[in-house]
Amino acid sequence: MIFDDVKNLQNYVSLAPEAVKLLIPVLAELSADTPNGKTILIEDKLFILISRYDTNATAEGKFEIHRNFADLQMLLDGSEDICYTGDETLECVSAYDEKNDYALYARNGASTHLALKPGNFAIFLPEEKHLPGRGDGTPVVKAVIKIHKSLLN
Repeated sequence: MIFDDVKNLQNYVSLAPEAVKLLIPVLAELSADTPNGKTILIEDKLFILISRYDTNATAEGKFEIHRNFADLQMLLDGSEDICYTGDETLECVSAYDEKNDYALYARNGASTHLALKPGNFAIFLPEEKHLPGRGDGTPVVKAVIKIHKSLLN
């Protein structure tokens, strides 16, 4: 897991050189007014999903993992908490869905809470358990960038 400010994204070029080089100018152009939808940068390997939703209480959620994609999550408007855990003992409550690249895990035990605000981002590598969209019901505009594991070093 990585948590930083988007102005420092170039510091992570060694993590995913091709992806980061493409993302730096694109992410700089995103704003709270960017419409919902999917923008493909590299077919089946790098794309941006823009969505709007209201945050939910932490107790209501389940941790998710992805096997084929890393998530770079960046708020464009609002604020939310993202929970992160390295707990390998969590119970899988929804088996891995290969088509949609996710599995869900029960929320129990300790986790780290990241306060995501516009201007910063969190990266969750494949298999890292994260629980996004947490908060007090406030609306957010968010970009989730999916980076295929073949682009990661």
